[in-house]
Formats: sequence, C-alpha cells, structure tokens
Amino acid sequence: MPLREEYRHLSALKNGDENSFKWVYAKYFQVIFVYCKKLIGIEVLAEEATSEVFITLWKKRAIINTDQSVQAFLYRIAKFKAYDCLKKIATDKQLQEQFLLSHSTSDFKNGERLLIEKEQLEAINRLVETLPPQRKTIFKMRYFEGLDNMTIAKQLKISSNTVKVHLVKARQHLKQHLSFFNDLYLPPLLILGFILQ
Repeated sequence: MPLREEYRHLSALKNGDENSFKWVYAKYFQVIFVYCKKLIGIEVLAEEATSEVFITLWKKRAIINTDQSVQAFLYRIAKFKAYDCLKKIATDKQLQEQFLLSHSTSDFKNGERLLIEKEQLEAINRLVETLPPQRKTIFKMRYFEGLDNMTIAKQLKISSNTVKVHLVKARQHLKQHLSFFNDLYLPPLLILGFILQ
C-alpha cells in the first residue's frame, strides 16, 4: 500500500483533483523521464513520451488502484509510449540517425547490433499489422494503450474471455513469426517483453 500522503493524492486524483495530479507529476516526472530516455535514447522524444505518460495518467485516472504505488502504473504506460517512439524512429530516417548517434560507440559490433534492432522493430510493426482486424484492435488496446482486459471487453462489448483468447492468439502469432526471437540481439524484444510474456 502506498504511503498515506500518496494514497490521499491518488484518491483525489481518481476524482479529478488537479492539485493531486500536479503532486504526482512533480514527484514522478524526473524518474519517468530518465526511464524513457534510457529506452528511447533521444532526449526530445523522451520528453515527449514522458509528457504523454502523464496525459495518459490523467485520462485513465479512474482506473488507478489506490492500494498500490502509482509508480508501477507510470512505468507500464512509459513502456507503451517508448514503444510508440521506437515505432516512429523505425519509420523516420532523420530520427534513425539521431537514434544511432545517441547509441553510437567506436565498437562496430554495437553499430551492427543497432541496425539489427531497427530491423527487428520494423518486423514487429509489420507483424502486428497482419493480425485480423478485431485481434489487432484488441492487441493495440492492451499493449499500446495499456488498457486491461475488462476495460477492452466493455468498450468492444465482448466478453473478457474473448479478449483473453485474442491476446493469446496474437502473442502466439508474434512468437511464431519472429524468426529472430532466439537471436542474441534482443532489445526491441526486451521492450516488447511485456507483450510476449
């Protein structure tokens, strides 16, 4: 259970209290920014992702669990936002150059690894797009938007069991078609680890 002060602010935040939102923002912004920067590598995109994390927190405030620290919830959202940024990098030449520069060293193998990671990320994006329409929608709601199974079920007017079945099949599809799944170069999969578990 979170500390009493945090519990009070989370309870108020759930009810739309802006001052409590500001309190959470001030307390966690820096730690979430550092986390996003570590995942993304480009400071401007990390700042953008961090801002998006807190926008999402405000939008999803009604589902905050006040019995748990909000930090884990923020980290989870940050993973999704970092993944979105990496997708953006994968399709933008200028961002790819910045990404490679931010991760560059004199070690050729490191540069080679980054190129392989970029290819892997692009392959993951293409695979997600090949899912059947409803499965793709459910997959994106769960893993890109961070919605839980019950919320997805309510929004799509289907059973939570149907959501679960679609997610299992989507993960199986990804695992089956990611030929590099057992490769040594796995950072995109580390970012997607929360999807594939």
